[in-house]
Amino acid sequence: MKAGVLGVVDGSFKAVDSVSETVTEDDHELERCLVIDRVFSLPSGGMAFAGRAAVEELAARTETSIEDGEIHVTEAAGPVTRYTEFVGVPGEFVAVDSGSGTFAFDLIGAETNTTIERATLDLDAFFAEQEAATPWKAGFNGTGDDAVNGIFHGEDLRRTHDLRETLEDSTLNQLGLSYAYDDSDVKMTAARSGYVEVYRPSEFDSGQYLEFLADEIVPHVD
Repeated sequence: MKAGVLGVVDGSFKAVDSVSETVTEDDHELERCLVIDRVFSLPSGGMAFAGRAAVEELAARTETSIEDGEIHVTEAAGPVTRYTEFVGVPGEFVAVDSGSGTFAFDLIGAETNTTIERATLDLDAFFAEQEAATPWKAGFNGTGDDAVNGIFHGEDLRRTHDLRETLEDSTLNQLGLSYAYDDSDVKMTAARSGYVEVYRPSEFDSGQYLEFLADEIVPHVD
């Protein structure tokens, strides 16, 4: 796993157990399942975990039928299943594979008696620390009268745009960088909403991704 939405743990736990339960909502029995597939060591020696989660939820849906030459359309609520994969470091943070998978934060939090909140990233502070990095993507939200709103793409935005001046009246909501990290040439992107993806090196595994998050991203959670 090299991409996901980051959630930060409020509390402490050393392990996560698999759990399955049934809840009742509007006379429907709905299943919730959290499966820990493996516990493994990070390159630094710390512990990590990986697993999957799925929940059934009630959702409105349209049902159409034909009776006696008439078309009947009705609205009904029925169960739908959401699924996600995740990796995490016990007591510190969890990453789910997409924004639709953040329900796993609640399942893991309930099992470990903690709270896991989707992270908001301070990309301006992260970018300020990466003076030697090559920015290839930058999205901005304007904060002043002359502020820029939008997104830039290019091979090296430091050469094609005055990012320092732009940031005087704007804040970063997206950022893509290429830079040296831990003897690797990393190409990555991050969003203020907590999504972080590593494109390069292609051989990055889940453990290396978690260490990258711990080293580079978690210190810049708002």
